[in-house]
Amino acid sequence: MRLASALADRGTTVAFGLPGGGPNLDLVGAFEAHGIDFVLAHAETAACIMAATWGWVADSVTAAVVTRGPGAASAVNGAAQATLDRQPLLVVTDTVPAVSRGRVPHQRIDQQALLAPVCKASGVVGSGTTAADVAHAADIATSWPPGCVHLDYDTSVGGTVVAPAGSPTPGAVPAAAEARRLIAAAERPVVIAGVGVIPAAAEIRSALTAFGAPVFTTYQAVGTVPAEGSLSAGLFTNGASERPLLEGADLIIAIGLDMVEPIPTAWTYDAPVVALATVPATDPYLPIRVEVVGDLARLVVELLEAPSNWPSDAGRLHRESVRTALASGEPSDLFGPVALTTTLAGHAPSDATVTVDAGAHFLAIMPFWPVEQPRRLLISNGLATMGYAVPAAIGAALARPGEPVIALTGDGGLGMCLTELETIVRRELPILVVVFDDTALSLIEIKQQPHHGGTGAVHYQPIDFAAVAQAMGMPATVVTDATALTAALDAYDHTSPMLIDARIDASSYPHLLAVTRGT
Repeated sequence: MRLASALADRGTTVAFGLPGGGPNLDLVGAFEAHGIDFVLAHAETAACIMAATWGWVADSVTAAVVTRGPGAASAVNGAAQATLDRQPLLVVTDTVPAVSRGRVPHQRIDQQALLAPVCKASGVVGSGTTAADVAHAADIATSWPPGCVHLDYDTSVGGTVVAPAGSPTPGAVPAAAEARRLIAAAERPVVIAGVGVIPAAAEIRSALTAFGAPVFTTYQAVGTVPAEGSLSAGLFTNGASERPLLEGADLIIAIGLDMVEPIPTAWTYDAPVVALATVPATDPYLPIRVEVVGDLARLVVELLEAPSNWPSDAGRLHRESVRTALASGEPSDLFGPVALTTTLAGHAPSDATVTVDAGAHFLAIMPFWPVEQPRRLLISNGLATMGYAVPAAIGAALARPGEPVIALTGDGGLGMCLTELETIVRRELPILVVVFDDTALSLIEIKQQPHHGGTGAVHYQPIDFAAVAQAMGMPATVVTDATALTAALDAYDHTSPMLIDARIDASSYPHLLAVTRGT
């Protein structure tokens, strides 16, 4: 099939999915015939997350194959994750053939209308599809910002792919000149690096190092500068923890900042904003004084010319003050999320890829994890979907064969994709799954008011995730303190599957949220 051969020609080596019969199996067979390894998942959303993560980490694109009707409907969340987290993905759905739709209502829904709102494009792969058509679909998925392209597989029609929106317009020379003037005049500029820096992270890191201003990164841009280095001021979410440094800035330079990344709180800073971007901003959320659009690496090198006047350790001092504030809410004798995170980080291999689920635990993980390179600490930020970490870990492990991967998830998130532990075992992947187990939707519980349903709305009964993992063939253990956790980590060599069910005290989560977001 042309779809399989075209992806193979682009260097795709792995595809994912949960096929139905007929055309789905034809496509799976075509993948295998073209040397593309097909990974069977247990659920369509998980398959999409695996495929999108593989594409993001491998800097390529692959497909998630699902069946018609319920398969397509179940893939919607995975497609939305890829699009809002700016990761490339092709979702290929079987469909009721066009020639039969007048008489076959069974499993018949308008799948293009269903998926189009969460995709960059939605079209058809048919009998007339060419390699160029597939390449066009893949180009849409990978062009900035990356996202999902949906394709109905229907051999009864010719193939079409919906074109994306118009191409970005490069910034005008006067905009670049004004940006250069503002940057040169600034005494205390602060940089915010967003997900858009990732394709040119090495060149941008070099320019930022020479510039010397403190650098905040968004969750998805973590590693643009080393998280433990002198430049790194920590994380930007538009919350409370970054406020002291940004309030002291006389210029904010947003580089590759995507408006899908910050939390939707009010922008409170008086300093003018210079935005350097690959594509123009379409959201008025950020009060941009000057925006320059073009090749991001070239813009950063050309416009951040003179070193800033900041002390060399200004970023580090701010970052460490935030970490101190975060840790102060968790007593040293408490086995809570900060103790769990710092113990894990102290034992993690330097080349590990770490995936983080949505939930309160990310409030401890993201500011404390010592990531040194981009695309090594992965989180669903734009969509912030639960059930992300485990399937993302599978995609990352297949994109980086043989390298260690650590999936950090809550009990709620793991419950959404629990059967994918079997996928890890079946594929013999070197993934350590760590469950921040507090039997609750803790982030939601913090926000709960007396009239919001009580514990029944946010609490689960205890689950022995270690026993469940063992039933699927995965070695596992339960830990209830840092000593037991350290012993488990010392005994694990990161070459095979493993699960640690960490029973933590969740009482420090409200403090973490208050320090991070001010609420």
